[in-house]
Amino acid sequence: MSYGLYDHRRRYRRRIWGRVGKAALVLAVLGGVAGFSYLVGVEQLKSREGSIQEELANMTAAKDKAERRAQQLQQIAQTQEIRANELEIRLQREVPSGELAKITELVARKLAEGVNPERMAFVIEQTSNPRSCARPDTKRFVLPTPIYRGSNTQVAFADGAIIVTGEGVPARNDGGSPEAWYDPTKPVKIRFTDANGKVDEVNGVLPLTHNLISSDKEVRLTVGAGARSFVEVTGEVCRFP
Repeated sequence: MSYGLYDHRRRYRRRIWGRVGKAALVLAVLGGVAGFSYLVGVEQLKSREGSIQEELANMTAAKDKAERRAQQLQQIAQTQEIRANELEIRLQREVPSGELAKITELVARKLAEGVNPERMAFVIEQTSNPRSCARPDTKRFVLPTPIYRGSNTQVAFADGAIIVTGEGVPARNDGGSPEAWYDPTKPVKIRFTDANGKVDEVNGVLPLTHNLISSDKEVRLTVGAGARSFVEVTGEVCRFP
């Protein structure tokens, strides 16, 4: 009897341990599957993260390229606007207007009527104004900036004896980017060069004034802000002394 009871207990323990072994095996398999799934998931997340970062980098590069192109187009448009203003000034300069247009028309008519050109030139040459100073003359030019250094950036007075030019601080748009034209609210540099090459520089916020002597002439110059990108220079040339 005791031997049968012992055998029964041993078989019971074997069944228990068999079940425990099977459960452990199942848990091991499930753990392996879970670990493998975790590793696969981690690799997929890393791959997805890498793709997202690459896509973000591409989008950022495309955005930067578009912004640079927009800025280039804006600068091109500004340059074209300045050139259009230069053509307008050239047209006004080369086509007589006002009193000069009337005198030009009168001279053309007299020549057509057969008046001797030399006699007409003599009469005009002998005509004088009793004033000691010539009538003030106003000219304008595009004030250069570090962004724009094109044409029409200087004017001359006293038969070319005095050259006026300078430099301004670029204006900024609402986004903070620099424009091609100068900011009239910021200090500017105005340079005056005489016939001997001597340069006088005046700094400050417009308007600015400067007097100088060139040969037998005294030149009084006033520089003020004009239309966008332009400064206007009024010069009065007087006899000296």
